[in-house]
Amino acid sequence: MGDFFKELVYEKEDVITFPSGIPGFENNKEFILLQIPEYAPFEWLACTDGSRLRFAILNPMLFRPDYNPNMTKEQLEELHIEKPEDILLYSIITISENPAESTANLIGPIIINKTKRLGKQVVVEDDRYTTREPILRKK
Repeated sequence: MGDFFKELVYEKEDVITFPSGIPGFENNKEFILLQIPEYAPFEWLACTDGSRLRFAILNPMLFRPDYNPNMTKEQLEELHIEKPEDILLYSIITISENPAESTANLIGPIIINKTKRLGKQVVVEDDRYTTREPILRKK
């Protein structure tokens, strides 16, 4: 994979603000979503502050159609969500050298209000999920 992130080109309205940052990266507050067609369905959440911080992300509904984490109204307040259509839902992916061993963090979904360009990683208390959920299932 080349460095698709070396010279990011984006518009101001592309920026998604994470008012509290992402846990572990609280000082990084502005990101953009990148889709690289040859790596679909994976997307990237890339920080715009000049750092090399970026996360591979994936809509968890693609590999866990029943994904429905318990979140509280308070956890979502700062996103100012007015209707469900405003929500983009992602999980941060840990890509392994062996793709079959790649995992997703389903305890900390990334929630984005695409209308207001606000994002947050919500940490859920839900025993049904783990931070290392396989994204590929054995048959």
